[in-house]
Amino acid sequence: MATDRGPVWRITPVAAPDGEVAAVVAGDPVRAWSTDISVADAPEVWPTGFAIPAARAGVALEVPRPLDPAWRAGVDANLAQAAEWWGGEDRLRVIEPRRGRFGARRARRRAQRSNPATGTALFFTGGVDSFFSLLCGAVRPSHLVFVAGYDVELTDEERLAATRASLEAVAAGVGAAAAVVSTDLRTHPAFAAVAWQHTHGAALATISHPLRPTIGTAVISPSWAESRMIPWGSRPDLDPRWSVPGRTEVLHGDASGGRFDRVRAIAAHPLVHEHLRVCWQNVTGTLNCGRCEKCVRTMVMLAGVDQLQH
Repeated sequence: MATDRGPVWRITPVAAPDGEVAAVVAGDPVRAWSTDISVADAPEVWPTGFAIPAARAGVALEVPRPLDPAWRAGVDANLAQAAEWWGGEDRLRVIEPRRGRFGARRARRRAQRSNPATGTALFFTGGVDSFFSLLCGAVRPSHLVFVAGYDVELTDEERLAATRASLEAVAAGVGAAAAVVSTDLRTHPAFAAVAWQHTHGAALATISHPLRPTIGTAVISPSWAESRMIPWGSRPDLDPRWSVPGRTEVLHGDASGGRFDRVRAIAAHPLVHEHLRVCWQNVTGTLNCGRCEKCVRTMVMLAGVDQLQH
C-alpha cells in the first residue's frame, strides 16, 4: 500500500479467540497464542516486531491505536543504532489515529494509573545463556517462557514436544511456571526479509507485550559479553528500549561475563546436566545432535571445567 506519505504497511487487528492475538500486517496474517498463560492485545505488540523490517524497507507503519510515547522514543533510538550498523531509516515512521487534547490527557492519566502485573518471565530455550540467567541472574522468574516458532519451527512437533517436556521439568525444579507461546512472526514475509540476527531481540520483546495480564517484567538472556559487544539484535542497550513504562518492562540479562564464564557458573547444576540444549541444527528428534559446531564447542567448555561426563 502507498499513500502521499510513501509506502505503508498497515497493521489491522483481527478478532481472535481467547488465548490468541492476531493481526494482518502488510497484507499477511500474523498471530501469537498460548494455552499456558493469558495473552491480551496491546497497541505496541506488532509494531515492536515490525519496526526494524519497516525501517529497513523504508515504509511507514499505519497503526489502529495510538502508541506509547516513551515506547516510540525507545524504538527510534534502537532504529538509529540499527541504521548505523546495517542501514535503513533511523526512526519509525508511524501513521496513528488522531487524538485531541482531551484524548492525550486521558492517555497520560491511564499511564499514571497503570498497575502492571507482578509476574516476571524469563525467555528460556534451555541453552547456556538461558540457564545462566535462570541460575545466576539477579531476577528470579515466576515463569519460564519458550517461544515456539523461533529457534524451533512450528511444524517440528517432535522437537517441540521434547522442548516442552524439558521446559516443564526445569520450571518445576526451580519453582516457576512453564509457558509455551507460539507465533508465526518469524515466517511472516515482511519480518523474514531481515536477518534474524538483527531482529531476534525485538521478536522476543514482541511476545512480552501480550503477556501483560500476568507478566510485568520480561528478561531476555544475554548473548555477547559486555566486553565483546558487536552489532547484534539483542544487547543491554537495545532490549530495554522496547519497554512500555508502567506496563511491560523488558530487561537484558547479566552480560558481564563471556560464554566460558557462564558455562563454568552453571556446569555443576543437576538441571543443566539433564536439560542443557545448545543445538541449532535441528537435525534429529533429540535436543542436541552432538556434532554441530555449537554442540562441540559447548562440550569442549564442559570438559574444561570437568563436567562433560556428568
